[in-house]
Amino acid sequence: MVKFAGDVFKAVLTLFLIITAVFFIISAMPGDPARLIAGDFAPPEEVEKLRKELNLDKPLLQRYIQTIISVATLNFGNSLYTNQKVKDILKERLKNTFILAFSSISLALIFGTFIFLLYFKFRGAEDIITTITTILWSIPNFWLGLMLIIVLSVKLKIFPVSGFDSPRGIFLPALTLSVSLSVVTGRFMKNLSDEFLNSDFYLFLKAKGVSGWRRIFHIIRFIMPGIMTVIGIQAGVLLSGTVITETLFSFPGIGLLTVESVISRDFPLIYACVFTISSLWVMINFTVDKIIRMLDPRMR
Repeated sequence: MVKFAGDVFKAVLTLFLIITAVFFIISAMPGDPARLIAGDFAPPEEVEKLRKELNLDKPLLQRYIQTIISVATLNFGNSLYTNQKVKDILKERLKNTFILAFSSISLALIFGTFIFLLYFKFRGAEDIITTITTILWSIPNFWLGLMLIIVLSVKLKIFPVSGFDSPRGIFLPALTLSVSLSVVTGRFMKNLSDEFLNSDFYLFLKAKGVSGWRRIFHIIRFIMPGIMTVIGIQAGVLLSGTVITETLFSFPGIGLLTVESVISRDFPLIYACVFTISSLWVMINFTVDKIIRMLDPRMR
């Protein structure tokens, strides 16, 4: 119970520090947000009125406390540009990002398992497979996405260039995000299975005459905590990667929304997006940690 309370405290502290850092970074940005929102030709009276509505006329400490209270109560208010409720905007965009993340992880597990099987099928070609997978892992998402757009969308016209008007629109961004994750997953599966096959426990199973299927069950049980760890860590990385990938493909998710809100200096949306992404990252790692402790008694 003490361990659980400590983990919860660390999670809350992490979110608090992230929001604090974002607030002071935004406050230090040059330019007048009120003038930017009102426009260059807006009269001074309108700009001053908007500055008061945004609480920009109040001291920095007071604005900081108000921001922390708003985030803690999940009361982000309305968007400064569309005047829509921030929660309504987030709800739709977050759903799209979840679909993209689930599709990316599914593809990564499929490709990762394929890489794992290649290592086992072609034992003598491990160096070649490792070289190829290293090259794939090293490719930046933005470059890979551009190449996929040029080849599969512009040249071959198989998939749409951008947007999410049909299920086909999700394949290219999901593929872009899944490549590096599949390499990490495949290599991790290979390393964990090698460790198990060289263990005394596996030799004991063979000596005892345990059937092949039961041995496979023990291998899966052994590598599952490690796979959960990789997926959990990479899922957090995936959330940050969606910012670039969603912007590249104009995919209407929370990553693109974050970029749009920063460009327009839409403070309520910025705080909501950062808090949502950070919360998801913390929750994923927290949940994965608990699942690993359930699957692996050595971690308890």
